[in-house]
Amino acid sequence: MKNLFYLLLGSLIGWLIWGIFTKDFSPNGFSLLLTGLILGFLTGRRNPKEVTE
Repeated sequence: MKNLFYLLLGSLIGWLIWGIFTKDFSPNGFSLLLTGLILGFLTGRRNPKEVTE
């Protein structure tokens, strides 16, 4: 749960920094970014990579 919190916090900070540089604080872009990150995080947790040696 802590990792998901850090993921959300990092995406919010990244969105704010991106908004400062581009002068575009679009909530649509942030919601799409957040949805993609959460889905990727949950899928990665459900199906971890197999280590092959």
